[in-house]
Amino acid sequence: MTKYAVHTKWSWPDGVPSAESMQQRHREVKSKTKAEDIIWFMIDENTHQSVIIYSSEADAQEENARRQAMRKDTITETGHSMVEETMGPVLSIMSQV
Repeated sequence: MTKYAVHTKWSWPDGVPSAESMQQRHREVKSKTKAEDIIWFMIDENTHQSVIIYSSEADAQEENARRQAMRKDTITETGHSMVEETMGPVLSIMSQV
């Protein structure tokens, strides 16, 4: 399996945006990314995490600078902050075995 995952954790001082707001953001970035899928999930009222799946490490690395720039703009608008980011090769995806 050659897929590559990026995992992030985010803190929102004024609360995680609504599902509708998050879905709208997905609609805006969907045509601008090489990601196969982006999943955002809520941990608590002020924390959300994400998993981005790419078809390859090369795609993930190629998009990294663009992702960082997009995040910088978004963070300036909303005041949220990244707690952590990790990335690495996918070992298995249950729906694909």
